[in-house]
Amino acid sequence: MIAIYVSGGISGAHLNPTLTMTLWFYRGFPKRKMPEFWAGQFLGAFVAPFIAYGVYYAAIHDHLATDGPSGIVGSFVTSPAPSYVGQATAFFNEFVGTAFLVIVIMALGDDQNAPPGAGMNSFIVGLVITALTFAFASNTGMALNPSRDFGPRLALLCLGYGGDLFTDPFWFYGPFAATLCGAFIGAGIYDFFIFTGGESPINYPWGRTKRAAIKSKNKWLRKLHLKKKEEEKKDKAEAAIA
Repeated sequence: MIAIYVSGGISGAHLNPTLTMTLWFYRGFPKRKMPEFWAGQFLGAFVAPFIAYGVYYAAIHDHLATDGPSGIVGSFVTSPAPSYVGQATAFFNEFVGTAFLVIVIMALGDDQNAPPGAGMNSFIVGLVITALTFAFASNTGMALNPSRDFGPRLALLCLGYGGDLFTDPFWFYGPFAATLCGAFIGAGIYDFFIFTGGESPINYPWGRTKRAAIKSKNKWLRKLHLKKKEEEKKDKAEAAIA
């Protein structure tokens, strides 16, 4: 909530790479801006753990003297901590939680769906993330955001907690794959059942979709220098028919 209030007026406060990608696909967010948004998101998530580590330095080293590093690592990153939580459960946990989050964010940004008053979006998103954490954190710690997990992993690696930070595949299939899939499915559900704006691909007229597909194909043919070959094949086919 605080981060959105601070940065919302400048960037829209995506703060989440999967949200940036979802808004590009469903709301026409400029793809040229995506790399710089991702860089800011991951950089912020990488720097923040160093600050937290410094604030709790004394407490961390007191804990290390008696209990070892596992509790420290678990305080910074997400993981399927209980032994009974398998890969499928961990994936589905992150998937469903992120889908709920994106559905709410899409609703808050929909001017035709009774959005809240000015300044309330940040507060509501903060409450939603708090509620989702209460509901889903038991299984995995609830990442909801790949940068929120990957940044601290890299920071801990720099601080000497190498060990098994990247040996458990959850770091990829949970915070990355599951949140991206959940975000896309959640946004698709909202747009299919609720959203009526023309910027969503779900609401594109079929003719517009076909034109966009042809335009995209021609662009890639030109980039790959295949356009001339396609035209030559077409000319040969027309000559053969004639």
